[in-house]
Amino acid sequence: MTQMEAYTAFFDSAYVPAGEYVWLFVVLAIAFLAIWQARTWVSNF
Repeated sequence: MTQMEAYTAFFDSAYVPAGEYVWLFVVLAIAFLAIWQARTWVSNF
């Protein structure tokens, strides 16, 4: 069992019915943080 299959099995049995949307939210949160960090870093110059 790969790590991805383990995560899929976890979300399938999780109490969150829309487990795939958790992935989307995590990706968006990381992207938002990365953009925000880049903005604050650029503003130092």
